Amino acid sequence: MLEHVSYIHSPESPTLMLLHGYGSNKDDLFGLQPFFPEMNFICFQAPKSLDQGGFAWYDIDWTNGTKIIDPISVKDVSRSVMNDLDAWKKEKQITGKTIVGGFSQGGILSMSIYSLNYDADAFVVMSGYMLPEWAEMDWQKTTPLLQTHGMADPVIPFEWAEAGALKLGMNSNYSFKSYQMGHHLNAQCITDVQLFLEAI
Repeated sequence: MLEHVSYIHSPESPTLMLLHGYGSNKDDLFGLQPFFPEMNFICFQAPKSLDQGGFAWYDIDWTNGTKIIDPISVKDVSRSVMNDLDAWKKEKQITGKTIVGGFSQGGILSMSIYSLNYDADAFVVMSGYMLPEWAEMDWQKTTPLLQTHGMADPVIPFEWAEAGALKLGMNSNYSFKSYQMGHHLNAQCITDVQLFLEAI
């Protein structure tokens, strides 16, 4: 099982899994726990160790200054995370609802898990986006999904997130919220995620 940090409120409570971004670690998003409703909380650590420190869920090819992502690698690590989350819930006898979320690279991973029809009750994609290779997939889903993004994001351009939103809008329970921020989470974004979680 992937390294992780967790907090258990009760087996019957909802569980929120958050996946960190590129170059970060399992402790990063765990710091959001006090801002959210009382629930079980787990943050896995990505398996790839980076030379400059931190971890990554999958490799990024920066050839010629472009950002190339292998969608097959994303799907593979998505299935690994899904299996580990299921194993953790079984070990801890967790029976409540499940919410899958992530930030940046972890947000892309959450979008991938959503596309694989993982049996979760809701998804939160923060500063992530739909890979172009996924555009022709069937996005007519009903599971609630909140996507948040900064309009001044220099890492994952707002336009990338906005492009995927056109497809995700097929889901009547999909919500896209934008903010005057860069590649981070501001107070309003955290509040919107909190309200979304409270409604699940």
